[in-house]
Amino acid sequence: MKAWSITRRIFLTCFLFVAIFFPAIIFSMQNAYERSLLLAKKEELSTTVFAMISEFEFEDGIASMPSQLFVEDLNLPGSDLVAVIKWRKQQVWQSQSAIDSKIDTRLFGKLFRQTEDQASGKLLFNSDFNPEDPHFALSNTAEFFIDGNFEEVTFLVINAKDKYENELNTFINRLWGWIAVLGFVLLGLIALSLRSVFMPMQKIIARIGQIEHGEIEHITDDYPPELQPLQSSINKLLDSEKLQRERYKKSLDDLAHSIKTPLSVVLGQSNLSEEIKQPVLQIDNIVKRQLKRATINVIGYLPSIDVHPICVSMVDAMEKIHRDKSLTLHVDTPSPAPLSIDQTDFMEILGNLLDNACKAAKKEVVIKYERDADLTKVSVIDDGDGISQEEIDTITTRGKRLDSYSEGQGLGLALVVDMLDTYGGQLTIVSYKTHKDDLIKHPRRGSTFTIHLPTQRSILDN
Repeated sequence: MKAWSITRRIFLTCFLFVAIFFPAIIFSMQNAYERSLLLAKKEELSTTVFAMISEFEFEDGIASMPSQLFVEDLNLPGSDLVAVIKWRKQQVWQSQSAIDSKIDTRLFGKLFRQTEDQASGKLLFNSDFNPEDPHFALSNTAEFFIDGNFEEVTFLVINAKDKYENELNTFINRLWGWIAVLGFVLLGLIALSLRSVFMPMQKIIARIGQIEHGEIEHITDDYPPELQPLQSSINKLLDSEKLQRERYKKSLDDLAHSIKTPLSVVLGQSNLSEEIKQPVLQIDNIVKRQLKRATINVIGYLPSIDVHPICVSMVDAMEKIHRDKSLTLHVDTPSPAPLSIDQTDFMEILGNLLDNACKAAKKEVVIKYERDADLTKVSVIDDGDGISQEEIDTITTRGKRLDSYSEGQGLGLALVVDMLDTYGGQLTIVSYKTHKDDLIKHPRRGSTFTIHLPTQRSILDN
């Protein structure tokens, strides 16, 4: 499973924080606003009740109220605010707003009974008992001196919840809308902040890519204090790796000269018997192969080279070397043709393959180039008689040679395989004798030697 990037992890964490924290804020604000609306409504109804108490009178033992009350909504028929007065267990008055009101008059008796169930002097706020009730109700009892006695009169105010619910819903919808906008803005700011924070890291990665392509040798930009130790460590690692590689190559070169000189002296003896000469030649080949393999110039960050001019140059050289065969050599490669390999190593690999192809070819040799996201291929194709599977298996064996070529090339092709292996690549061979269906149509006969190397991103691709 592919690991998530640090940026994605941080952004996901912030997104979860916003998704959890903002709804919690919304519900908290919603509850606080709802409580404030309820308290305001309770205060409003309480004020209405006290206004009614102040306006209530008894005239000749009959309860009476003014024709026009202080609270204007009680004077308007069809209003969502109505009031009722009860004396001696009978309803003695109701406001003009009760006419054509949406509030069911049967609710009056129910609320009066609830009022009687409460302790004397307590306010009844209906939403405290039944939040699902579509009305608010508030009642209070006052004592009046009537016929020489103090008697209780109950005042009841009922208000529909429509305006309250509309106001609450409007607030909730606007709150969710603004919080959603703020959430997106916050996530956008977080994304911009992450981009700003990780920009120096991206710059370091870009510089490492330039080192890989051979454009620069060190990272010299000015970075934040937190990244300066990383910059210093990378530069020290590059210097150490380069110095170690140079020492290693120099030591091997010295070793090669110290071994090759005695071997040349031994092989130069005219009276050297064949029994001794063959083992010495084998030792010489082994030493050459292993030393060459050890000194292949592969570094940690390998720049890509354009192999098209190298192919053209090698073809010109081979045409001169094999001019007696009157061969036609084609270079079928784009320009540029990027390949991640050291130039000297590629010249040696291509030189071996071209030399073999010219020896085997009858009329024509072609160099082809293919590149995709994973592999880059360079093929050398001849139109000779082809080679058998047994010969293919033998061709890269140390010290072997094929009778189909005029000169032994066992060591050269073995070196090709070793060098490609060091670069993480390989050499494949397709021959007319063994793979008639797989061999490309041009040329129709012969063999195809293909170099496979991993494709790396290159400035030559731009």
